[in-house]
Amino acid sequence: MEIKNLTKIFKVVGKDDIIALDNVNATFDKGKMYAIIGESGAGKTTLINILGLLDDYSDGEYIIDNKPINKLTEDEKADMRMKKFGFVFQSYYLNPKLKAYENVMIPMFINKDIKKSERKDKAISLLKQFGLNDRITHYPNQLSGGEQQRVAIARALANDPEVLIADEPTGNLDKENEKLAFDYLKKICKEGKCVIVVSHNMIVKSYADKIYYIDKGKLYEK
Repeated sequence: MEIKNLTKIFKVVGKDDIIALDNVNATFDKGKMYAIIGESGAGKTTLINILGLLDDYSDGEYIIDNKPINKLTEDEKADMRMKKFGFVFQSYYLNPKLKAYENVMIPMFINKDIKKSERKDKAISLLKQFGLNDRITHYPNQLSGGEQQRVAIARALANDPEVLIADEPTGNLDKENEKLAFDYLKKICKEGKCVIVVSHNMIVKSYADKIYYIDKGKLYEK
């Protein structure tokens, strides 16, 4: 994945344009963990929304697997978003009426590559990888914050994406579960996936292979 001179401008009626991203350049490779650090309003969420194909950009280039994103149809982008990306958020967004394994199954329902008969076994296998062997049939309100986050990470991996994007994934966790979450994200990275973490928390610096800082829409590498 590579972005070149990427710019995102929000038009506001009756006011000056808001430049959320200003000529941003970066590359993201498999098997590496990237940290994007910046204050609120700096452009972090805008950047990862574009990286995850959840939003469009105003100018510049975004290339995935040698394919310019602006050359793809909306259907092609949707298919790439489903298969290539997994998302983890600070708020876990688990369905309270579904058990842990059922929450993990959700992304599989739109993936034609995963057979219906395989969904449950795959979900259970993912939960076991995250140490949730005895929480498979629990509902979200029966899980701790750390356990809910691990279910959310497992769900993000349901379609075996190449890229995992985590937006403030430990913001609601205590120190112990925070470290555990970062340990799991690093493990995923070592297994060959590209992991991109947005965080205010400086602990992410000790896990990242490369650190990007963003300020007023400009991206810096340190």
